[in-house]
Amino acid sequence: MAVLADEANVSQEGKLNVMGIFDRIAAADFPVMHPKMVFAFRVEAAHGDGGRGFPVNVELLDPEGAVLFQAGGEMMAPRVPAGEFTTSNQVFTLVGLQFPKAGLYRFVVTVGDAEPHETPFLVQSTANDPMMN
Repeated sequence: MAVLADEANVSQEGKLNVMGIFDRIAAADFPVMHPKMVFAFRVEAAHGDGGRGFPVNVELLDPEGAVLFQAGGEMMAPRVPAGEFTTSNQVFTLVGLQFPKAGLYRFVVTVGDAEPHETPFLVQSTANDPMMN
């Protein structure tokens, strides 16, 4: 699971709290600066993953695939009893991010050898849209 939102945090109990999920940003002019957004995602580990480290990479790609933001690291899966699972919540707060033009942007999360997970969102122009003016 991954979302783009206005705000997100992880509580003391480990709950992921998310407010204001969105999938598009509208702007009259480009480039445009978005004051604050939060990219939050949850990773699940099963019994066979327990006690192993997994490389994690998060990228924000523009419409042509150029990297606008990247973060990487390693997650260590705790021991998981057979037949159970555990989750880990990750929150990235991005302040003052610039979008050079309208188009389809996407966050791509890669954990270990798993297929990358993509979270797309639109940055669209309001210049020629009478419904948005």
